[in-house]
Amino acid sequence: MQVRVSRGERVENAARPKIEIRKLPFRIPEDAPKYFWRGEKGVTAFAYALSAVFPDGERMFIDAVRHYRDRVTDEELKRAVQEFAGQEAQHGRVHEQYNEYAQRKGLRAVDIMLHTRKRIAAMRERTTPVQRLAATAALEHFTALMAELLLGDPRFAEGVDEAHAELWRWHAAEEAEHKAVAFDVLQLVDPRYRVRMRSYAITSVMFPLTTLIQTYYLMHKDGTLLDVRAHLGLFEFLFVEPGLVRRVLPGWLDYLRPDFHPWDRDDRALLERWKREWAPKAA
Repeated sequence: MQVRVSRGERVENAARPKIEIRKLPFRIPEDAPKYFWRGEKGVTAFAYALSAVFPDGERMFIDAVRHYRDRVTDEELKRAVQEFAGQEAQHGRVHEQYNEYAQRKGLRAVDIMLHTRKRIAAMRERTTPVQRLAATAALEHFTALMAELLLGDPRFAEGVDEAHAELWRWHAAEEAEHKAVAFDVLQLVDPRYRVRMRSYAITSVMFPLTTLIQTYYLMHKDGTLLDVRAHLGLFEFLFVEPGLVRRVLPGWLDYLRPDFHPWDRDDRALLERWKREWAPKAA
């Protein structure tokens, strides 16, 4: 069964799902398949490339949003900021363990994690708090779009080792829950369209480019960079079936609308499905 996200009328605050902080224990066994996504070497490297930036990326998100917490007077948003920080902190903790696990498997995610830490530190020196908040809102939109696909289309998890699938579904569900927090704070602090679009344009280039470079780095260190089959599998995953890039494009375009809001994309049904079918395993 595929649950589709609906678009159209905005989900108002009172109807949005509660942001819950869940502490997921890391429990991927050491003998789990190395190439956990259907045995695909390139797709596995792509997943670990994403994971490698999460620990310090999530901390940057927390700092960017909490920098303006004194400006937030609405009680619901104030509470959402705290819950956002709690969820992101948990994601960073689990993905640090996940990256160390990947490193032990020969996919050197910790190398990328440490490099990401330096890049983010340098970025803090070159950017303003508003720019970092706008970048956070943009990146949260990207992760929310990927969460929609992972939770709503079974092809993204078919044939995937269940321990890995559990971790990614948990992360996806919480990204969907808090997807509007950074955006709402940005709208409060600086609602100018050009501010949002400038960061979105930069992020739309740098995020996929950096992820691809990091994927190739992991494949190089793993000895699979010259494996043609690995590249064909990654291409198929991104552009054909299930087609990650092709499928996120409509949602990417949504953000360009001047009146866009993350909850124009109603994925409450996806979250209910996760809670019903998978959340008990992640408790």
